[in-house]
Amino acid sequence: DVLGTPDFIAPEVIVTKQLKIGDNARKLPSIATDRHALAVMIYMYLLYRHPLRGGKVWDLDSTKDEELSMGLKALFVEHPTDKTNRVKIKDLHPNQLPQGDPDKIPYTVCGPYLKKLFDRAFIEGLHDPGKRPTAGEWEEALLKTVDLMQPCQNPNCRNKWFVFDNTTKPKCPFCSTEYRGKLPVLNLYSSRRVGSFTPDDYRLMVYHNQYLYQWHTNRNISPNERLTDEQKKPVGYFVYHNNQWLLINQRLKDLEDKTDGKLIPIGQSVTLTNGKQILLSKDEGGRLIIVQMAN
Repeated sequence: DVLGTPDFIAPEVIVTKQLKIGDNARKLPSIATDRHALAVMIYMYLLYRHPLRGGKVWDLDSTKDEELSMGLKALFVEHPTDKTNRVKIKDLHPNQLPQGDPDKIPYTVCGPYLKKLFDRAFIEGLHDPGKRPTAGEWEEALLKTVDLMQPCQNPNCRNKWFVFDNTTKPKCPFCSTEYRGKLPVLNLYSSRRVGSFTPDDYRLMVYHNQYLYQWHTNRNISPNERLTDEQKKPVGYFVYHNNQWLLINQRLKDLEDKTDGKLIPIGQSVTLTNGKQILLSKDEGGRLIIVQMAN
């Protein structure tokens, strides 16, 4: 028998559970199966539904149907081309809506970084364990996603916040409220050698009174349990004042407006305008941001 919570057991473990323990073809719990469980947990935590429990009935025998739906026939409920296992809304209890309806709240609301990993976990890697994302990749994607969060301007929106989807017209996917006004998106670049900066595939959405931290200013600093007390302190913050977006320098000794060629002393501010280049740090791994105005 396979021990574990059925919702989190990897398909290959269920498919081969009838084989003897010593059979090389039998798949036992491993890092690969843990990666499946982690992906399921993250999906369920963020979207309040299971990625494989859709409307398809594979067998009239409930035990066999469970084994097939979680094992050999496991299929992502939001698979882009195979819609066999789509959720049937009529089977959902009212208190499961709208979260239980992928058509209303698709997994893409989690943003581009997590969407990419969900694709690997439940499309490419569902039956190919070697393609599943690692825990480190999930951690990085979750951290990047936090920096894409934006407060919804609709005071009656039940979710209050949404993840920016990298479009030029930000809109809350939960209440369909379009963002009004200009919104800075900061594209982060980091130095591999002096004077040269490379894109980090990392963007920071700006909102009023948002803090800037050391891990934003240097790619060699990660927001994890190894942060020092000093590294946990904000180094700057953003405000919207007199119809302008400003970055206020609190603790950055190297802050420089590269576009206008001037240093920004501590306590002073730099205006965020489209195309503006701002150096955050001259240290190894230090970052440069290029401002892109959405809307």
